[in-house]
Amino acid sequence: MPPGPHNQHGRRPSTIRDVAALAGVSKSTVSRAVMGQGGVSAENMEKIQRAIEQLDFVPNQLARSLNARSSAVLGLFLRHTRSPFYAHLAGAFEESAGEVGYEVMSLASGDQPDDANYRSLMLMADMHTAGIAVAAPNVDPRTIRQVASRVPLVLVSQMGQPSNPGVQYVAPDPRAAGALIDHIADLGHTSIALLAHSPEQSPTQWARITWMRDELTSRGLLAGPQRIEPDQDLTHVIGELHRAGATAILCPSDWVAFDALAAAQRLGLAVPDDISITGYDGVPPFDHEVFGLTTYRIPVDAMAAAALELLDNLIRDNHVEAGGILMSGELVTGRTTGPAPARSATPRTS
Repeated sequence: MPPGPHNQHGRRPSTIRDVAALAGVSKSTVSRAVMGQGGVSAENMEKIQRAIEQLDFVPNQLARSLNARSSAVLGLFLRHTRSPFYAHLAGAFEESAGEVGYEVMSLASGDQPDDANYRSLMLMADMHTAGIAVAAPNVDPRTIRQVASRVPLVLVSQMGQPSNPGVQYVAPDPRAAGALIDHIADLGHTSIALLAHSPEQSPTQWARITWMRDELTSRGLLAGPQRIEPDQDLTHVIGELHRAGATAILCPSDWVAFDALAAAQRLGLAVPDDISITGYDGVPPFDHEVFGLTTYRIPVDAMAAAALELLDNLIRDNHVEAGGILMSGELVTGRTTGPAPARSATPRTS
């Protein structure tokens, strides 16, 4: 028989595990209810309250906790804080969370070794966060799996991980980048180059680049993918691609597009008369018309809202479909793309 109100007569005190077993819910659900974190369905809250009363589990303290209207805390783990993309994502996620009563605690990886990512994420879990959104594709899948076993977790702005099929995700649809290819092809370009970081540096970006490479190849438009390193001087790369006949270069991000534009200027190439250049991300301030960058705008606000909704449903033990959500954005056309030149010119020297 479970311990009751007479545990002072030799019976052990009731525990959260006892309450969870009697209520038929998980221990973490009981913990959230006891901590007053919210995110517990009305049905489960009623079961927990009945179990608490039956087991006499700290009734006064629990009554205060269950009746408290305090906001739950969510964790947001970002890859960087200095990047405009992640800064915009963090702001959008915090705004969506605030609309439903959550506070957000943010930490950043900064591309540290994964043992540091593990410590940061476990710290979030140990601080009784109701759930964690991970927007850092460099985190090892094993770390994601361990953290997800302790607290509801959703991946944001990254594809699902084959080794973690049960972890929900919200990401840009890599096939939506076809809008950039269509735009460049419609301008008459038949020799299009791709710049790409390695899959280790950005798995989600690599999934998009792989799709774009295959699509350009199938259309007979690929001038060749070119692997680049973060913060690399692109002068030599852009010069080589132009000499090889490329008339357009699709960059993996707006940051890289600006580096490519600077390299073209150093080479004396006119954009878009000699070569067209596109970016990807389209977040403020780079999407401003004063820059005139042709790019693809990721639906950051919509992704943040979708991730928050997924995480909230997981916290409340609501049914969530397996898999994840892929979202499309929109093409932003600017001054950095134009009709293909009649023929490739030799780069001028400045």
